[in-house]
Order: sequence, then structure tokens, then C-alpha cells
Amino acid sequence: MASSAAAAAAFSHLVDRTRVPDPTLQGHAVAAFFRHLLSLPAPLPAAAHDAASALLASPHPSVAAHAAASLARLAASRADLLPPGLALPLLLAPLAASPSPRLASCLVKAVTALASCVLRSGSRFPPHDHPFVQALASGADGARAELTRQAARMVAEGLDGVVGFLRPFLMFAVVRKGDAPFAKDLIGTLAAAGAAAGKPGVAIPVLKLLEESLLHFGRGDGEEVRLWLGSAECLVDAYVVLLRKLAHAQMPTYDAQASSAKLMETLLSQCSFHQKLLGITSTVLGLSKYLFSVQKDLGLFYLPEISVVLSSLSHSLSGLEFEHEQLAGLKLLAFLMEWKYENVLERKELTQHLNEELLCVLPVINLAISPSKSVKAVASHVLSRFSLLVLDLPASHSSEHQDISMVCHISKPAFILPKLLNHLWSQPSSSGFIFMKYIASKVSPDSARNYLEASYWTHQINDYLTALRRDKLTLDGLSSKKTSSVAISSLVSSVVSVLVMHPKLGTSAAQSLAVLGASDPRLGMPLFVIILFYIKILYSNSNCSTKISLSLLESLPSLATHGFVLPLALQWISPMLKRNTSLVLYAIAVRLLCKIWIVTDWAFPNLQVILDPENFSNFISDREISTSIAASIRDVCKQNPDRGVDLILSVSFCIESRDSVVQALGLESLLYLCEADVVDFYTAWKVISKELLDYSVEPIVAHSLCALLRWGAMDAEAYSGISNNLIGILWSIGTSKKNNSEPLWVKARGTAFHSLSYYKVSLIQDAIPDFWKQNYEFFTNEYNLAVLKAMENFQDEIVKFEHLNRRRVTTDKRAAVHKFEKLLDVFPQAVFKGKTAHHQLPGAALLTLNFAPKDLLNVNEGKSKQDLPRVHAAYEQAFAEMAESMYISRNIEVALLALHSWKSFVSNWMQAVVALLDIKESLKLSKASKAANDIFKILCDRVPLSTPQVAVNIALVIGALCLIVPSTAHLVISSASDFLLKWLFQYEHEHQQWSAALSLGLIFNCFHPTDKKSKFQVINGLLEVITKTKSCLVKGACGLALGYACQGLLARAHNVADSEIEATTQLNERASVEDILHTLVTSLIQLCPSSCYSLKKLSICGIGSMGGMEENNNNFDDDPWAVAGLVLGLGKSAVALYRLGAYEAVNDVKNILISWIPDVDSSSALFDERNSVSLCMGSCLALPSVVTFCQRVELLDDDLDALFNRYTSLASEVLNLNNSGTIFQNLLMAICIGAGSFLSCILDDGVHAMEFIGVKNLLDTLRHIYTHPFPPLVHLGGMFGIVNAFGAGAGDLTGMCSKPMTSQIKHEESSLVRGPVLTSPVCETLSTSMIQEILLLAKDAEDKHIQYYAAWAISFLRSRWLSKNQILYDDNGSHRSSGDLSQSSCFSEQSLVWNLSLWLSDLKLEKPGDAVPVNTIGTVLKCLSKASRLPTTDWGVIVRRCMKVEAQIPLKSTNQHDPKLLREACLYFSLAHASHISPLLQFLDDLTDILRFRRLDINVQSILLQHLSHLMKLFSDSRLEKLFEDLSEYLYSSTSSYLNYSSEQRSMIRMSFWEGIYKCLVEIVSEESGGFSFIKKCIECLLPLMTLCNDGQPEFMDEWSAAIKCLTNAQKSWLSDMLQIRNTALITEGEYVDVAIKIIIRARLCSAGCGSAPELGNIKMAILCTKTDGVWWGVLVEIAAAIYSAENSIKRQWLLDALDIGCVTAHPSTVLRFVGLLCGSCCIYMPLLVVNSTNVLSDLPVTLPSFLSSSIWDDLGNSVADRLWLLTTRIYTWAEQLAHGDDLTGNDHIHRSEAEIATFLASILRSTCIAVKDYLTVDKQLKLANLEAL
Repeated sequence: MASSAAAAAAFSHLVDRTRVPDPTLQGHAVAAFFRHLLSLPAPLPAAAHDAASALLASPHPSVAAHAAASLARLAASRADLLPPGLALPLLLAPLAASPSPRLASCLVKAVTALASCVLRSGSRFPPHDHPFVQALASGADGARAELTRQAARMVAEGLDGVVGFLRPFLMFAVVRKGDAPFAKDLIGTLAAAGAAAGKPGVAIPVLKLLEESLLHFGRGDGEEVRLWLGSAECLVDAYVVLLRKLAHAQMPTYDAQASSAKLMETLLSQCSFHQKLLGITSTVLGLSKYLFSVQKDLGLFYLPEISVVLSSLSHSLSGLEFEHEQLAGLKLLAFLMEWKYENVLERKELTQHLNEELLCVLPVINLAISPSKSVKAVASHVLSRFSLLVLDLPASHSSEHQDISMVCHISKPAFILPKLLNHLWSQPSSSGFIFMKYIASKVSPDSARNYLEASYWTHQINDYLTALRRDKLTLDGLSSKKTSSVAISSLVSSVVSVLVMHPKLGTSAAQSLAVLGASDPRLGMPLFVIILFYIKILYSNSNCSTKISLSLLESLPSLATHGFVLPLALQWISPMLKRNTSLVLYAIAVRLLCKIWIVTDWAFPNLQVILDPENFSNFISDREISTSIAASIRDVCKQNPDRGVDLILSVSFCIESRDSVVQALGLESLLYLCEADVVDFYTAWKVISKELLDYSVEPIVAHSLCALLRWGAMDAEAYSGISNNLIGILWSIGTSKKNNSEPLWVKARGTAFHSLSYYKVSLIQDAIPDFWKQNYEFFTNEYNLAVLKAMENFQDEIVKFEHLNRRRVTTDKRAAVHKFEKLLDVFPQAVFKGKTAHHQLPGAALLTLNFAPKDLLNVNEGKSKQDLPRVHAAYEQAFAEMAESMYISRNIEVALLALHSWKSFVSNWMQAVVALLDIKESLKLSKASKAANDIFKILCDRVPLSTPQVAVNIALVIGALCLIVPSTAHLVISSASDFLLKWLFQYEHEHQQWSAALSLGLIFNCFHPTDKKSKFQVINGLLEVITKTKSCLVKGACGLALGYACQGLLARAHNVADSEIEATTQLNERASVEDILHTLVTSLIQLCPSSCYSLKKLSICGIGSMGGMEENNNNFDDDPWAVAGLVLGLGKSAVALYRLGAYEAVNDVKNILISWIPDVDSSSALFDERNSVSLCMGSCLALPSVVTFCQRVELLDDDLDALFNRYTSLASEVLNLNNSGTIFQNLLMAICIGAGSFLSCILDDGVHAMEFIGVKNLLDTLRHIYTHPFPPLVHLGGMFGIVNAFGAGAGDLTGMCSKPMTSQIKHEESSLVRGPVLTSPVCETLSTSMIQEILLLAKDAEDKHIQYYAAWAISFLRSRWLSKNQILYDDNGSHRSSGDLSQSSCFSEQSLVWNLSLWLSDLKLEKPGDAVPVNTIGTVLKCLSKASRLPTTDWGVIVRRCMKVEAQIPLKSTNQHDPKLLREACLYFSLAHASHISPLLQFLDDLTDILRFRRLDINVQSILLQHLSHLMKLFSDSRLEKLFEDLSEYLYSSTSSYLNYSSEQRSMIRMSFWEGIYKCLVEIVSEESGGFSFIKKCIECLLPLMTLCNDGQPEFMDEWSAAIKCLTNAQKSWLSDMLQIRNTALITEGEYVDVAIKIIIRARLCSAGCGSAPELGNIKMAILCTKTDGVWWGVLVEIAAAIYSAENSIKRQWLLDALDIGCVTAHPSTVLRFVGLLCGSCCIYMPLLVVNSTNVLSDLPVTLPSFLSSSIWDDLGNSVADRLWLLTTRIYTWAEQLAHGDDLTGNDHIHRSEAEIATFLASILRSTCIAVKDYLTVDKQLKLANLEAL
């Protein structure tokens, strides 16, 4: 303490010595003080600091000045004693005490010296502790001037880091308010110092700093603006000095030139903020010219960087108002262009960049029409230069791959146009313009959908302007008065005016000029002149496109809507209307004048003179001119019929012309006058009818005449005579086949029928002789599609007329009864005369007789308990008798016939029992179950006493019983299965095994879908027995049973609660099918080795591993039914193969069966080995059902006639063998029955017709068999072949070949048999005689076998025919098989619907030479689709025939149409009438089954999906459930054919699905109905399939549009569930796209008005806190689109919240992109913005300020600026740390993926803040100014 006190006393003493008045002594005292300091050890004590402060605060200025200098020297030399950081505060403190100016200057010098020392050491001063800033802030007199001098000295010395040191000082000077003169002096001094340095490395950084300071200077009053301008002049002078020095010293000037260009661009861009000072713009333009002229005078080259000045010039020229400004701008532009192209010529280089100066074309032209002569002169000079540039454009810049857009630059308003132009020129079809769709979508959703398809920006701007016009808005009306004076419409026009010369965009750009000119009066004159400018250039150059010239001419009339343009336009056109002008020019001028009149009626007097008949007559010989005048007359009449009346003489003159084109135009003119009812049609017709040319040879006249005659329909009844003539003319033209392939004639004919459709049908039928017949014949013989479409409307009118005028009361007509029906009716009475007759004819008795007691047959009431036992007893007795007398032998086919017969017997038994059962007696079981259970018990009770023959019949009866019981009787079916399984495993009883196996195969298909255990028990049992049994018959029966079982596998069980269980079941069933097929094939190869070669194709069954199975076992040769049964089983398995999707295998099975039926015409032996006979037996019986199935699922491509003839030939050949062996008897029986079934399957299906001769040959062969002495088995085959050919379906227990068909239309006589043999007119006599013959044999045949088989066969036919009639007559109206029978009597013979139906029924599609074209058939079906009622005929057959044979129908028409037309017409027809025609409903049901649906053509699939609403009305709830399951499997299954389509085709299918759901939604659907649930599940099924492009934009716009349209009509509760968004932090990578799709859908629904913006706000954090990678860009775009449509308050909140989120999110770039999208979509520059994920960031300094400049956001600027500043400081600090390589672990939670664009983001935010700095407080502005560019 003592030493400190002593030191303080010593320092005080030394300080006191300085207070003497003598200056010399004061100096010595100060020196002594600092010498004493130097003697002290480091660091100096606090007393020394206090003493030094006392010296600096001395009242003697000389002492303070000396002390300041000494202190600075001490700190500089001995930093250990006094660090500069401590010395500077000591030096700065006295400045606050307002020292004298001289002392202040000394203090500043000392501060500067010390600061220089610090800079040399590499240290820097932070802005908040900067010595110069503190000195300036002190406000001391003399300090400011000295600071300026010292700063200049530091620049002159070229200190390292001087720019960084001066930056805080300079920015503080320009930002702080109230000292603008000092800022101006400082800028000027520093600029002079930098220029004087003469070193680019020193001067240019300083000048750039000064340039940047100008961004923060001059925003105050007029005085400050003048000082800003003075500062700019100083900078320009500095660059001039620097450039001269560098040039004279021959030093590089590139950097200085580039920097000077940047300075001028900055000055020009800042002019818009300094509009308060008049003349500032002209001064800056003058400075620019001065600066660049100096460079040119110095011999410097034009640099590409100077182009930024041209860009700024193109932006600002449009806003110049005063003459001196305009002159300055034009002179600068002219100078820069001349300098640029002088250099280009000198260097002999071609510029590789698009010339930015071309954007000045429109502004220059705008100035060229200025009243100032001087401005006009300069503008004309500039335009002459532009004309050369324009011609170079198409050749030099036609590459679409040239992309020189400025996406990496931070945008300024002046850069917007060049960036857009470069982008458009290099990528004309780019999709980077998404903002303009918002308004279009608000105005019209349909136009918005088309807008999304627009490929060119010019198309989009046209749509956007049209949408604005609809809303009565303009481009400039959307802008704010606070923005720059340059109108946005002028900027858009500048770009469009350049694009006129683009090779692809030229035409649409010309249209844009017209739209722009019409929408803005200020642009009318400039655009008019620019069009003339381009026309002149193009006309003078023969290499230019005439297409562009024509487009420009077409756009010219639109500008005449403005009154001041019209006189000029007329003046420009008038020279071309001189008589001595070129014909083409005159014609063009007439059309232009007409177009101008369309825009403005003021031009009509001029037009009327040209269109006057007197003037017209002068050019009648010149076809171009006369056509042009006639077309103009036509346009006048069309646009304004009142004006057209003024030209009525001209119209008459046209019609009197002998030129067909002129007369046609005249007729069109009259058409429009009649349409407007300003001219009476019939009055005019009386005048012109004599002047017409021969319309029969002039198609163009015929077309116009037909169009005109339409208006004769209005008063046709009043002028009946004339109207008849008119109708005759139309009819003659429409039905003319002259030159039918010529487009003009086709058009004329179509127009004729179109006009005819307006006349009443009653008048037409009176005017046209035999109209109904002629119309029908012409319609069905027409094949031109265009004419058919026109005729379709005409025929629709006729159909409506028929329906309205149908006969209300008709006489009852007796239904036609065929002769064979009478024979079948009398069969029971004729055969079963006695009570015991049924013992002799058991088969017929089972099918015909009812064994219930006679007294109980008709009793409905008064049942007693004794009646039921009586019924059971009667049937049990009958069973015993029949079973004893029905001998089945060991024949599987006979067993099937017996089982079929027992089925009828058991059905009668059950009906009798059910009728007597009392409901009270069966509480748990239904009546049917109770009856079936009783019958089953009775049958089981008879087993112990039965003989083998009876036992076989018991097994068959049990099988028949299960076939007829309802599915609810599963206990009976299960019991029967268990019973028969026991028999199956009794290897010692062959008769029980094989009969049980047959019944088990059929019972398998009766199990309940959920009874999986029983199903697999049956399959496993059959598989076990077939492999272990030694019995050939059992093996064959098991093979057939397994085939039956296959048909019940892989059928989906509906309403299964557990999908996993269902999937497991499907896998098990697939395995079972494969096991069955493997077993069948293995067994066949074992029994018949020769079949191995054929079976190799079925590789699905593992044939390749069967090498050791070719040894034949002779034990199996005893019975041919072993092999035949296996073959039958293989044929039955085709259904399962189809369900497996093994379509090739199905064809393989069919082909294998065909190969085993010998071809008699071949040279090979008929049966080369014994087993081949068995193969042939099985194939003959199996092939009909296989062919029927293949035909039903469209897998059949074989020649059916050849297969049928093979049966007939084989039967004849086997008969000729005269082999009476058992195996050949079985073979002949199989051939006969198979042939009959094959014929019935073909004809009953109705699709294929056969020659009568072939059918007769087969029937004669079969008749020969049963009428000649052959073994009984052969007789049986012959008779059953006959009845099966007639449709009896004997032995067909699965119903594969049974199709009830009846037609009420009598077909025309033909040699073809179409439809069932019995109902075919050509076969009627033959079939009736054969039935009568068999009936007589059944009645009186001496041979009991023949009588037995004949009765059995005819009973099958009778039973089937009765079942057909029952379906037809007894069913209710909604499910009639073919239509309402009563309707047929309502059609007259001349009815169009009747005749078209008859025509379709009689189409000969089998003969290509007679085939009718697709177009005709399709149009007829479409016409009938609209008929209210149809006659009864085989509509299902007609539709399937058309569907099948379509590909074989030739297209006779020259206009080749899509061959899918007929299939589509079939679908539409079926959908229209399926509600009351059940075969059509069945047809639709088949098509929508998944197995068939996935094989349909894609257009057929689409149509079915589009008409889901129809299907929903037609199908039951359970069928809809199956439909949904099928569609889900189709869309999601990995094996679906849907995956084989291209992505575009898959999208088309999904779009059709969405359209179908939409139609369902718009109809009223009850929430309780199955359809309601069906729609919801369909939507849930489709939503995950929506797709996005890589950038997040919807991949297929049509699909998305259909989906959004559909969802807007869906239940809101559905959408909230389906579109729920999880926390994005929990989203996995696989869910990323799905979440994006949901958000996009929600956004689009919001835009469509289905959702609300607040709902989107709930997921704001999820949207903005996710990385903008891939699809998330699309999410941001869609959200911005949705918010664009919202209220301003919503936009405000989103913007503020987004900026807040940006301050905390890990992905700030996402927030900034969204802010860019939101501001860009709402700012005035929106139409000019190229939108992509980079541009929205780089454009932010333009879009955000422009957005805030609108007056509606006046209260938003400060809030936005504050949040933006916080975000900027966060990003800038982070980016700065990254730049310095600092460790950023955990820094502010910003994701590392953002680091790549950190510097870019910081620069963007800094520039944006500068643009909105006026909203910031001064302290934040100062901080902003001190942020250096990274």
C-alpha cells in the first residue's frame, strides 16, 4: 500500500509539472512523464492509467495533444506496458468532453495511428467497439473532418484489412440519421483516395465497399437524395480515374470494368427508391454513359458483365416519363449496343448468350411513338440495330438444351426478365410456371385442368390473362402504388415481344400480344407498332417463318379495340385495298378488316364498302379475293346478324355466284341470319332455291346447304310442301354413297343427318317413300364412322318417336309353340300307361314321375301327421324298386346319367316332404335340412340289406341329395361326406368305392366355404385311394372325382373376418390343385405310357420327375374307364388352372384332349394301341365342357367346325370297324354322347353358328346307330347323343354346358344353325321328326333295351326343356332371362328397334366375306342402348358374339377406327339394359370377376370402372363385396396383369376407377346400404396408389384431377380419417411419399373449397420442419396454392408463423422456400417468375419486398422484418461459423444437410433484409449494414 501511494504521489507530481504556463516546460514535463512510464515494469499500474487520463484531459490543449501522441507511441512500441485495447479508450475519452477542434484532430490522429498499428498486427475491431465509430459518435468538433482525412490516408497507404476496418465506420456514417453531408464527404474522399492509389487490389475493394454503402444511404428527404447522387458521381469519377491510370500503365482492367458495371447496375436499381428528386434518373443514366464512354475511348473491350446494365435498362426504360430521361436512356442503350457489336466484329466472335438488350425492343418502340422529335430520332436509330439482332435469333438460339438461366444469382427486379427469357429460350416447354394456375383454377376448375396441361409459358399467360379478364382484373391492377413505376404489363409484354421470334413459341407469343394489347389500353399502340416492326422484318427476309407472320397478322385486329389504334390500323390496311395491289395482299387486307370489325363496330363503314356487291363484282374472277370477301360476309352474319341484314344483297350475290366455295359461304351467311331469326327461312328459300349449284357433285355446297336446311324444321308443318322437298334434299345427300371416302362428302352427309334430326319423324316418314325400310337399310349398310355418328342422333330421334307412339292397346298373341313341345308334353301319358311301367323304365321314371301319393299331390291345407310317413314310404318303396331295376354296370358315364336322374327323384322327394313339414316341428333346422336329414337316414338304413347294384345307387342318390340341398344344410352334407368316405376306404368292396368316389367329387362343391376341414379330408381321401387301389374302375372314378373337386378350389370365400386365414387357405388350396394335377398326370402315365409325350406340356405338375413311370401294368387293362375317368378328371381341372392364372396350361389341357381324339383324315393309324381307345373315350366326353369353359373366358382360338367334324368322322369310322368288343362299344357310346354335347355347347352358347349340313350329318349318324342292330350300349350312346345335341345336358352335373335360351324374334332363313338346335328354324323339321321317332321307340319298341334307353333319353330332354321354360316364364321381371315377353307384341314389323334387333341376331359374323364393319355394329348397339325397351331375343348371346369376333371383323372404312369400338359399345349396351335383361347382367358379372377382368383389354377395364355406379345398382351387397375384393387383388396382387401395363396405362385405369367412384358419390347412397361401405373401401384402396414425380408434382394430372373431384364429394368424416397426418418426426423413409401425398390431397381439397385453410394450419409444423427433398417440394407448392385461395388474414398468419418456425427448425431452407412460394404467388412479379426449389430462394429479395409493398399489408411489414432479421442472424452466424471451420456440434439444431447451401441462404437473407430495411429499426439497420457478404 505504501509503494502504491508513493507511485501515485510520483505520478501526481509529474502531472502537476505539466500545469505550468510555459509551453516549453509543459512539453518537457509530458516527455518526462512518459520516460518514467518506460522505466516501469510491465504492466503499468492503475495509477499510471489515471495519470495518463489526467494528462489527456488537461485544460492545456498542447499538453493533451502531446500526451495523446506519446500515448499512441507507447502503446504501439510497448504493447506489454500498455496494450492498444487499453490505450484506445484513453484516447477516445477526451472526445466526449467537446475538446477544441485542434485537440480533437490530434486525438483522432493518435487513434488512427494506434488503429493502423493494430491492423498491421492482423487484429480486427468489432463493429460495436470500433474506434472510428466511437470517435464519430462523440460529436467532437474537428473529429469528423480528421476522421475523413485519416480514413483516406489509410486507404492511400494500402493497409491490409483497411476495407474491413472502415466498413463499420462507413456504415455507421451512412445509416445514422441527420448527418448525410458527412456521409457524402466521406464517400467522396474515400473514393478519391482509392482511385489515387492506382492499385486495383486496393482501390476496387474500397470502391465496392462504397458502392454497398449506397444501398443504405439516400432514403431520406430530397437533400439526402441529392447527396446520394453526389456520392454516386464521386464513385463514377473515381472509376474513371482508376481506369485511366490502369490503361495508361497497361495494367489489367477487367476487375475494374466489371466492378464499374456492377456499380452502374446498383445505381440504376436504386433510382426507383429516389423518385422524390426530379432528374436523378437522367443523371444516373448520364453517369453510366460517361463511365462506359471513357472505357471505350480508352480502347477497352465490352465485357459480358456490362450486360447487367442492359438488364437494368430494359427494366427501367418503360418507366421513364420525361424527355430528358428518355433521351439519356436511349443514348445509353444505343452506345452500349454499338460498343458491344463493334467488339464482336473485331473479335470475330458470336455471342453465346441471349442478348438482354432485346428486352428493350418494346420500351424503345414505346418511346419511338413519343411526340418528341429528338426521342423519336434516337429510338429509330436503336430500332435499326434491333432489326439485325432479331433476324439472328431463330438460327442462333433454337436449341432447347441451352440453359443459361441465372438461378444461382440473387435476384433483383432488373434480373427477373433476363432470367425468364433465358429460361424460356432454352426450355420452352418447361413446367416451371405454377403460380398462374391459381387464379385459373379459382375461376374455372375445368380450365385449370387444361391449364395444367399447357406446355408453354405463352399459353399459360394467355389463360391467366383470360382468367383476370373474367374477374374484371388487370395485371397492373394487381400491383401496388408503392412499387416501382414500371407497369408489370409492360414487363410481360417485353418478354412476349422477344418470344415472337422463338421457333416454337412464336405463334402463341403472337396470341399473347393480342391478349395483352386488348387488356391494357396503354399497350395498344406500342404493341401495334411492334407487330408492324416484326412484320416488316419478316417480310424483308425470305428465310423467316411465314407461320409467325400470319400469327402476327391475326393478333393485329385485337389491338384495334382501342379507339386510338383503329385509325392507324385502317390507315395501314388501306394501301392493300387498292385495285392494283397483289391479290393475296388484297385478300389478307379484307380478312384483317373483317377481324377488326369483329373487335370494334366502328370499322363497319369501311368494311361495308369492301363487301358491297358492286365492289364484289369487280373481283368475282379472282378466287382468292372473292373467297376472302365471302368469308368476311359470313363472319359478319355470324357475329352480328343485324349487321348481316345490312349486307343481305352481298349475301344474295354470294349465293348467285357460280363458284362453289363462294356459294357455300353465302349459304352459311344465310344460315346465321335464319338462326338469329332476322330473315325468314322459307321466304329466303323461295328466292335462292333456283340459284343453287348441283349439290350432288359439289360437296362443299352440299354441306352448307344441309346446315342451312336445318332451320327449315321450325315451320315445316306450315310449309308442308316445301318442307317435304327440303327433307328429300337432306335425305338424298345423307344417303348418297358417291365418293364416300372423300372427307368433304363425309362431312356433308353427316351434316345432312344432323339437320334431319331436327325435323319431326312424322314429317320425314311422309316425305320419304317407304321411309322405315330405307332408313333401316341405309343405317345397317353404312360403315363410315363420321356418318354413323351423325346418323346415331337421327336414329335416336326415331327410337324416341317409336316409343312415344307405340301401340297402347294390343291384341293378345298366343305364344308360338314348337311341335316338339307338344310331343314332350304327351310323353308321360304315352309311355307310363300302367302302374308298373316305371319298373321297366327306371331312368325315365326318375326324371318324369312324382311318386308321392296321389291324394297328397294337390293338398295345401289340412295336413296330418300321418301324411309325412306315407310320403317317405312311397318314395322309399319307389327307390327300392328303381335301384333294383337300374343296372349301371361298371360304366362311369352311365353312373353319371343315373346320378343325374336320381337328382330329379330326390328333388321331388324333398319337395313333397317340405310341403308337409310343420314349422313348429323344426326349431333348429330349416325345413329343407329336416327333409334332407330324414331322407339321408332312410337311405342309410337300407344299406345293410342292399345288393351291390343297390349300394351303387345308394351312393349316387346320396350324392344327388347333397347337390340339391341348400348350403345351410351343412350337417347333412357333412354326414353324407363322412358316410361316403367310409365306403371309399373299403378296398374290398369295389362297387362302394367307385360309386362313393363319384359322389364325393360332386359333394365337395357343396361344402360351406368355411368347412375347410371336410374339403381337405375328401381330397386327401381321394388322393390316397387313387394311389393305393388296385381297381381300375376305382382309380378312374377317383380321377373324375378329383376333377370335380378342382372346380371347388380357389374360389374366394366372402366375408371372411381374418384375411390371414383366408390367405393361408388360398395357399393350401393352390397346393391341393397342384397335388391333384400331379396325381392325375402320374396315374395317366402309369396306365397309359403313350400319354407321356402329350402330358409333357403340363410342367406345372412336375412331369419332369416321372422318368420311371412308363412301365405299363397289365392289371389295369380290364376296364377302359380307368383311363377315361382320369382323362375326364383332367378336363374338369381346367377351371382350377384358370383360377391359378395358368392360362397356357388351360390351353394345353384342351389341346391334349383334342390330340387324343384321332383325326380320321390323317394318315396315322386310328388306334395304334389299346389304351389310346380309353384316352379317346375320356377326351370325347371331357372336351365339350373344356371347350365351353374356354369359350366363356375367351381362351378359345380353335376351329370349332373342324373339331365338330372330327367327332362325326370318327363316329363313322368306328362304325366301319365293325368291332363289337366292349371297349369299342364304350368308345362309340362316348363319341356319340360327346358329339351331341359338343354340338349343344357350341350352339347353345350362341356365339358360333354351324352349317346345317354338318349338323344334319351328325344327327343322321346318331340316328343310324340307334335304328340299326348294335349292342345296347351303342344304342344308348346314339340316343343320348341326339338328346344332348338338342340341349338335354344329360350327365352334365356341373351345369357347364347348360344355357337356357329362347328367342321371340324369328330369324331370317339361313343355311346356318345359330342357337339351340330345337329352336333353330332350319333344324325344326329334322329335330321334330327325331324326337317323334325316339318317343315312338320309348312307347312301342320291341327291344326292351331300346325302349328303356329311348324313354330315358327323351325324359332328360323333357326335364331340361321344362326347366328352361320355368326360368323363362316363372321368374320375376327383374331377372327375366331374355326380356319382357309382352314387349315383343308391342313392336310393329317396321319398327326400327325391332329391325335392328333382328339385324343383330342375324349377323353372319362367321363368314369374313359377309362380315359387317365394326363401326356399323357398334353404332347400332349404341343406338339400341338408348331404347326404352327391347324385344325379347338372345341379347346375352349377341353381346358375347360381338365381343368375341370383333378382332376378325374387317374395317371397310377408310378412316380406320380403334378396333376396341365394338367391345366398348357392347359394354355400354349391357350397362344400359342389364337391369331388366338377366343375360346381360350375367355378362357383366362374368366380366367383373377377377379371373376374367384381369384379362380384359385396358379400355374395357376402364369402361367397367367408370360405370361403377351402374354396377352398384345392379349388384347385391355381397356381390359388391366380391367386386371390391377382386379390384383390390387386381391393383395390389404381385401377379396381377395390372403390373404389366406402363405407368401411364396404370394411371388411366386408376383414373377410370376414380371417375366411377365419383359417379357413385353424386348419387344418393344410403349409409346403411352395402354400396356406401363399398365406396369408402374403394377410396381407401385407391389413395395409396396416387403417384408423384421426383419433385413432388403429381405425376399424372388427369388422374389427380379425377381423384380430387371425387374426394370433394366424399364424406368429410372419411377424409379426416383417411388423410390423417402423423408426426413427421416419426415418419419412416418408406412412409415419406405417402405422407406427402396426403398433404397434397388435403391442400388440393382446400383449394377446391372442400377443406379450410385453418385445417392445414394444424399440420404447419409438420410441413415446414421437414427437409425439402424430393417430393416435399411438391408439398410446399400445393400448400402455397391452397393458401393463395385463402383470406388475407390466413396468408398473414402463415407468413408470420413460417418465419417464427424458421428460427427454430432444423431445416430453415424449407421455411424459406415456402415463404418464397407464398410471396411469389401473391406479388406483382408472379407471371414472370420461374418457379423451382432454387429460384424461389434466389428470388426472395424481390418477392418478399414486392409482397409487403401492397397496401393491404401496411401493418405487416414491421412484424415480418423483425422475424426476418432474427432468422437472418441465426443463419448468418451459422454460415459464418461453417465458413471458418468452427465445430458446430449441436449448433442451434440446424441439420447438417443444410450446410451445402448455408452461404447461399445467408446471402439471400442478407439481400432480403436490405430490400426491406426500411421496416427495421436503426440499430438493426446498422447491424445489417455491418454484415459482410460471405
